[in-house]
Amino acid sequence: MSTDGLPPAHGVGFPVRQWVSPPEAARLVASGDLDAGHVVVAAPELDTATTALAQLAMAGFNGASSVLLTGTGAVQNARTLQQLQVAIDNIPAPIFSKDADGVYGACNRAFETFVGVPREKIIGRTVHDLWSSDLAAMYDKADRALMEAGGTQIYDGQVRYADGSVRDVTFYKAVFTDDQGTARGQSGAILDITERRALEAKLRTLADSDPLTGAANRASFARRLDEAAAHADTDQPPAVLLIDLDDFKIVNDTLGHDIGDKLLVAVSELLRQNVRELGLVARLGGDEFAVLTENLRADDVDLLVQRILAALTPPVLAADHPLVVRASIGVAYGRPGDRGADLLRNADIALYVAKDSGKGQYAYYRSGMKTRVVEQATLLNGLRQALNERQLHLEYQPIVRLSDGAVIGVEALARWRDPTRGVVPPARFIPIAERSGLILPLGRWVLDQACRDASRWQRLDPVREQFTMHVNVSAHQLREPTFTADLHKALTDAGLNPAALVIELTETAMTDDPATVETVHAIRELGVRIALDDFGTGQSSLAILASCPVDVIKIDKSFVDQITGSDRHAAVARTVVQLANSLGMETVAEGVESAVQARHLHTMGYRQAQGFHFARPLVPDAVDLLLE
Repeated sequence: MSTDGLPPAHGVGFPVRQWVSPPEAARLVASGDLDAGHVVVAAPELDTATTALAQLAMAGFNGASSVLLTGTGAVQNARTLQQLQVAIDNIPAPIFSKDADGVYGACNRAFETFVGVPREKIIGRTVHDLWSSDLAAMYDKADRALMEAGGTQIYDGQVRYADGSVRDVTFYKAVFTDDQGTARGQSGAILDITERRALEAKLRTLADSDPLTGAANRASFARRLDEAAAHADTDQPPAVLLIDLDDFKIVNDTLGHDIGDKLLVAVSELLRQNVRELGLVARLGGDEFAVLTENLRADDVDLLVQRILAALTPPVLAADHPLVVRASIGVAYGRPGDRGADLLRNADIALYVAKDSGKGQYAYYRSGMKTRVVEQATLLNGLRQALNERQLHLEYQPIVRLSDGAVIGVEALARWRDPTRGVVPPARFIPIAERSGLILPLGRWVLDQACRDASRWQRLDPVREQFTMHVNVSAHQLREPTFTADLHKALTDAGLNPAALVIELTETAMTDDPATVETVHAIRELGVRIALDDFGTGQSSLAILASCPVDVIKIDKSFVDQITGSDRHAAVARTVVQLANSLGMETVAEGVESAVQARHLHTMGYRQAQGFHFARPLVPDAVDLLLE
């Protein structure tokens, strides 16, 4: 019994059930209501309380008992401790407290579940009484380290609960001291982080995997490649097989993206079945896959290449569609000093060579192949310099009215005359501009210059209000957040009526990214018209007409070429103009090269056309003369 006004062990760790005064103790004796597990007798004097306890014992009470000498502070403290015990019992994390010798003095119900015994068998015992010798030694070592260091201790680990389950946990432990600062023991809590760890593992898997195919993604492949490249000075260096599906775009164009996606999943599974434990399969993006091998002989790498090509030779089943798939493969071996990026770049160069050799081919990287990359880099630097030094200029191809041949608009076309290379064809420098990002400053310059020229021509002849300027815009430009603002500035600076400008977009550009559709609507809200260029060659022509604010359809030259010799092509061309008329859209026939084609188109209902038959692209001065 306590003589300091508090129950033994401060009342924590014991199942306090009932507080009684000596008269109440007498009533319990008389009534026989002695079911409480722990009785605290509160009395102003110790003798009175002792008498009450003796009466309880004589009546047969054998539970825990304590004496509380009644004083306002002591009563409040005891009740606070009781409330604290209730509070920590409702916390799901195991909580405990032990003295400087490691003897448990308190715990909650969750700690009982952890240990597997009631607290009556925990309080007053040490880790050596509760756990196996190995676990007890580990816990004891951690406790002693904390007592010596003081402060707090936080660490992760795994524990086995009494029910046999193994859980990931974080231990939070701290030393408590007396008024003089002497360490008297420690308390702690055990937080179960098993679910969090499982979620983190799942997130890591998702972060490293391609969401469509389940293969490794580009980021995880790059990490593994960097690690492998560090060991390239062995007899069996790492190798990268860069795999690109031939004509995959045709599948998307003819069967749609859903079937295309299913084909990518099927190809990914075929690759994993054939590569198995020999390497890591990854999807780098689009229809491009990669395989990383390590510690394989050159003969085995070659056999793997042949096996992959053979696996892709029979039709691949994608959503019940048997599709003939061919792949080109570029192979590169790691060399001492190579980084992962070097290895991947070399495989990419080899892939280009393989594609140049035809479909379903493969090529190994050789040092001489870098020449092509050097040429492209040189051309890129030249293009960057051309932009800075104003070596580029615009030429304009007239768009005519078929009924009388009058010029009613022009299409702006970028041209580059290099001081050393001479005229560089757009087919060479535009793709490089797209890949390098130079298409953004190039596109802004074209837009600015075209708007200024169009405004000048309108001022020269105010009657020419219907004259339109057509400017091609790429998917890269549409994705640029500032494009709409740049367009508005170009119109404002030039003083050009927005209705006089027509932005030409390819079908691919308009479906490349859902966000581009929003940009197209923003362009249209400025009052600028939209033309769908190369109509009939993209992947979802009709869907675009339904979802995007298209004003003009420009039918592709491939249809115009055949209208006089192919009934099918003529029927397609006629259907397009009928569709456009029903939707209230204008039509322009591209690539008209003969009077016969022009007459056929006019008969079909086309009102506008452009092509070499009418005029080749002209410099601005020549357009001045033509308009006069």
